[in-house]
Amino acid sequence: MGTILPIAALILTGSLYAMGWGLRPAPLPTPTPAATLRPVPPKPPVTFLPSPNQDERPEGMVIDCLVIHDTESPGVRTARHIANHFLNPRSQVSAHYIIGKDGEVVQCVEDERRAWHAGPSKLGDRVKVNDFSIGIELVNAQTGYDPFTDAQYETLNQLVAHLVAKYNIPKERIVGHKDITDRKSKRDPAENFDWNRFLAGVDSILGEPYARNPKQK
Repeated sequence: MGTILPIAALILTGSLYAMGWGLRPAPLPTPTPAATLRPVPPKPPVTFLPSPNQDERPEGMVIDCLVIHDTESPGVRTARHIANHFLNPRSQVSAHYIIGKDGEVVQCVEDERRAWHAGPSKLGDRVKVNDFSIGIELVNAQTGYDPFTDAQYETLNQLVAHLVAKYNIPKERIVGHKDITDRKSKRDPAENFDWNRFLAGVDSILGEPYARNPKQK
């Protein structure tokens, strides 16, 4: 009987290895390189006027897209004027941020919640862009000749640099509203919005080489 136990132990050990239950210590996993995180630039000052037109994002949804809009509002200059529309529950529309002609920022929806800005929309193979995006409205008449002001570009650059770094949003996922909808009525931002100036300004704040999305004109 003295030799049975060692033999039985060998048989058992071989069976365990065959089943993937080896008794030898498993090799240590190869360390995954840590993601390089951007320093997060400061967020520009905002006035918070919460809109009732918002709800929860789907559980576990990651924010990975920014949508640039304009307000299509001739004669309007202030972000607060647009915010009044977003504060009306009957409007059924909102955005996270509004930037007025003077560069003032009004925030109507917290980043973590879903604003109602994109409508029926699709980015790549993903629909319901509201679920995973942050919407930014620029006060503008959308005529193609109403200028986006220096103050708007400066504030937009600061805000977008902050959001890109905070949520690690890829540059190719900074889009215009017209890029994510088939509705011909949606042409924002207007043709005179300078994507080159905007994205170069964001890159200068982040200290990164300028990277332009080929889809942005």
